[in-house]
Amino acid sequence: MSPISRENSKILNYILILFIIFFSFTINWNYSKFGLFPIDTFLHYDSSYRILQGEYPVKDYWIVSGFFVDFVQAFFFKIFDVNWKAYIFHSSIFNVLISLFTFFTLKKLGVEKLYAFIFTLSFATLAYPVSGTPFVDMHATYLCLMATYCIFLAVKQSRKYFFWILTLIFFFISFLSKQVPASYLMILYLPIVLLYLINTRSIKTVKVAAVASLSLLILFYLFLRFLKIDLNLFFIQYVFSPQGVGSERFTNLNFSATSLFNHYKFILIPIILIFLLELNHLKKKRINLFSTETINLVILILMCFGMIFHQSLTKNQIYIYFLVPVCFSFLFIRIEKSDISLKKYIKLFVVFSLIIITFKYHMRFNENRKFHELNDINFSKAIESVKLDKSLKGLLWISLLYKENPNDEIIILKEIISELDKKKKPIMLITHYSFLDSITSKKLNSPSRTHTMNGASIPTKKDKYFEDYKNFLKEKLKKKKIDEIYFLKFEKLSTSVISEFVNEKCYKKEQDSLFVKFKIKIDCLN
Repeated sequence: MSPISRENSKILNYILILFIIFFSFTINWNYSKFGLFPIDTFLHYDSSYRILQGEYPVKDYWIVSGFFVDFVQAFFFKIFDVNWKAYIFHSSIFNVLISLFTFFTLKKLGVEKLYAFIFTLSFATLAYPVSGTPFVDMHATYLCLMATYCIFLAVKQSRKYFFWILTLIFFFISFLSKQVPASYLMILYLPIVLLYLINTRSIKTVKVAAVASLSLLILFYLFLRFLKIDLNLFFIQYVFSPQGVGSERFTNLNFSATSLFNHYKFILIPIILIFLLELNHLKKKRINLFSTETINLVILILMCFGMIFHQSLTKNQIYIYFLVPVCFSFLFIRIEKSDISLKKYIKLFVVFSLIIITFKYHMRFNENRKFHELNDINFSKAIESVKLDKSLKGLLWISLLYKENPNDEIIILKEIISELDKKKKPIMLITHYSFLDSITSKKLNSPSRTHTMNGASIPTKKDKYFEDYKNFLKEKLKKKKIDEIYFLKFEKLSTSVISEFVNEKCYKKEQDSLFVKFKIKIDCLN
């Protein structure tokens, strides 16, 4: 390549990178503002605000998923103040980072930059914009994806230590975002990676990885000690108690080949085609099970099935289709390295198909907001959230609860905020609207990050860690001298958390037009 051509290539590369940054940020920023699903939209809002107030997860509020996202959001709140724009700036920046990492990885794996650019734009469209707002599952999954990218690069590149260590770091912070899918993928990857390292006589890499892993654990332990978070309580909340939720979902798992293919065909079809092309390649050449292509194919297959399994098991919001451009890009790589005829036209067909599929899922999840179960909402009825509070400027308010007249919801919430502002003594508020702490500038002392009574966020009676949560709640009431627990009447949340965790002789139930109130006799709590 001539000096002029090389310079032009660099300029083109910079232009493509700048466009990816602009596009991945803008598309998430744009779609994050449409509608809300309180328990998910504001999942990390108040919990991050509480960190800035000196209240920490595990110690001050019960968690079942990780706190990495909370601390990252607290960082953005610290820099940009506590407001909606700082909230979605976080998720938009994350979409930029994972999109750039995708572009970088595809180029390193041999995809021409213009094609890598197209695949990356598809990825940026189907990644974080599906949620729009910071969400624990999204962070955990995309950090796993970045860890997987690092394995691909470690197998291909000479700087193996660097990428292997990055793999461990990404998996570690993914696990601290949510226990899964990192746990599944690490178990799936480990035997393959160890066999590869043994085969390539990279025992020193194993030693370096072991030292790096130990270092991460020590740093995390020191972090917990610094925040005065009890290690035993961390294990109860984050490791042991969530297993009860997981085991129940295993029991109820309905997993058939037909439903698997129907739901995830655009992930599975390119995987099948890659596999067939690889088999054809192995037939013609000497078999090398530890070649870069074979190892990366196995890791890709394990990642896809691990994430599909996680999506099916959690029964959570659907976000899995970012794997479509990832799988199509690897199909593209495999076609490029094959000796099939009409290669140029097949590659164009792959790219064209991806564009069509991307548009399909974009309409379903971004435009129609299926992720937040808002797909039957008329967004033209949404109103500016600044009517509720100036800190929420930028959010177009409309929810499932008041989808015909969102202003009615705003009016009720303003009344609630006004009443909360009048409270002089400590209270506990249990609600899905996890932004009221920041708006009222009060410590509303929610005992958990989110509140559900199905075992998804706090232990139920049949959970062996029920007593641990019960004691956690009682100690919080005693320590903070809280003698009133509030529920928002219009939410119609189950109040059984009181009767299940507090003896009926120790409280009196009251209600008015806004609240269901429980007056607690603190001296009665044992």
